[in-house]
Amino acid sequence: MRRISTGVQGRPILGKYFSVDNVLSTLETNTDIRLEPSGSGKVVADADLRVSSGNSIEIVSDSSSNSVNIIAPSGMSSDFALTLPNTDGSNGTVLGTDGSGNLSFIDVAVNLSNQTADTATYYPTMTTSTSGGINNLSVSSSKINFQPSSGTLTVTDLSATDGDFSNNVTVSNDLTVTNDFQAGTITETSSLALKTDIEPIENALDSIAALAGVSYTRKATGRRESGLIAEEVEKITPELVMETGQYKSISYSRLTAYLIEAVKDLKLELEKVNKNG
Repeated sequence: MRRISTGVQGRPILGKYFSVDNVLSTLETNTDIRLEPSGSGKVVADADLRVSSGNSIEIVSDSSSNSVNIIAPSGMSSDFALTLPNTDGSNGTVLGTDGSGNLSFIDVAVNLSNQTADTATYYPTMTTSTSGGINNLSVSSSKINFQPSSGTLTVTDLSATDGDFSNNVTVSNDLTVTNDFQAGTITETSSLALKTDIEPIENALDSIAALAGVSYTRKATGRRESGLIAEEVEKITPELVMETGQYKSISYSRLTAYLIEAVKDLKLELEKVNKNG
């Protein structure tokens, strides 16, 4: 064991330090080892700097009143390295990793993908925020969902503040509403370019005559209504009935095609009666 001195004969000993096998220690217990270069000098390590035994690197503020500690987790199973980016980034960016320890500044954003053929059920997200940042998003799995492959949006209850939609509602594909939906004008994309295997509706009058209009009380609202029963309509015109989840619904807009053909069938019958009469 040897003591560290100034290296100049007659000068004082440099504190109470000793060195054994390249390990610098203090004679006094719980005493810091301080390296303080004069002026603007820096403490420089030309090789990797290692802090062992689960201790931390402490960065003290200018006022020496507070500090930041960088600590390695105790449960690490292997070594890894983090390489800092070569720029300081821009306002609002955060540090992200490429999975190999290379850090870079990236924008805080949600990755988007265009889902058009996926058969999975998606739940639209909702937030209570109208400005600033978003901390939490919510879904309502039992109230609204969308399936990209079928283009079907299913809504349990859809309403407006005044009980009506003053503007037009355009439906490109399917809109399934389990309970209430009120709108002034509903339009549905119906271009020839979107259709194939087109055939005329046969026996429309018989189909319409077989349907049974009923009145009923809507369980969700307690309101008295009139309409058709999806399960009964499915037996006669199954193409007018859609099933999403546990409920079946009727496309009343598509029922119009049957009504048109039924009126035409009735007109032909009346013409025959008048001609023979």
